[in-house]
Amino acid sequence: MSRQSLQSFWLISFTIKLLAVLMTCISLSIVVGLMEYVPLAERAEHTYYYPFWYTLIISILINLALLLFLTLPLSLLVDQVLASLKMNRPISKVVSAIVAYFLLGVGSALLFSIFVYRMHAFQNAGPYQYVVTTTFVFFTVAIRSGMDLE
Repeated sequence: MSRQSLQSFWLISFTIKLLAVLMTCISLSIVVGLMEYVPLAERAEHTYYYPFWYTLIISILINLALLLFLTLPLSLLVDQVLASLKMNRPISKVVSAIVAYFLLGVGSALLFSIFVYRMHAFQNAGPYQYVVTTTFVFFTVAIRSGMDLE
């Protein structure tokens, strides 16, 4: 791989993307944990509720697997495609990055649902919303961490 193609391949450095994965994973897991938590006063009798720490750990594991094994490798491919596009205006760069990462989220959700739900991948819409949201949070964290679109 030549030096120029390697440089264009890493539009955002890998360490920043790894940091973005960890920040996205932890922040979304805390939000999911708080959304699923039921206070003691509102709990029904004879019903088991998962504790906050359990929901947090399970959510971290799911988010980490999704982001590390699907979104992060595919985002490197998206960065390569974005780097190869010749665009002059910054607005077109931003729009193309948003569209590319939206398609990345949809593609990741499709792969996730195919592996998890097998033959029922298109009947469950839950993973699509979740993975697209996760991808956009990852995208915004990566942009805030150091991506320069100009």
